[in-house]
Amino acid sequence: MEVATYNDHRMAMAFAPLALKVPFVVKDAGVVSKSFPTFWEDMQKLGFEVKANN
Repeated sequence: MEVATYNDHRMAMAFAPLALKVPFVVKDAGVVSKSFPTFWEDMQKLGFEVKANN
């Protein structure tokens, strides 16, 4: 499953908690740096598995 952010940081952050129930990919996940540069690192601290897709 993939979630498109449409270059909107709010989309990436809003869908992130869904990963607790369903594995999925946030497309253009780096867009969160607009408002919360450490978002993905902080999610990892909370127990989320965060992987970079290159």
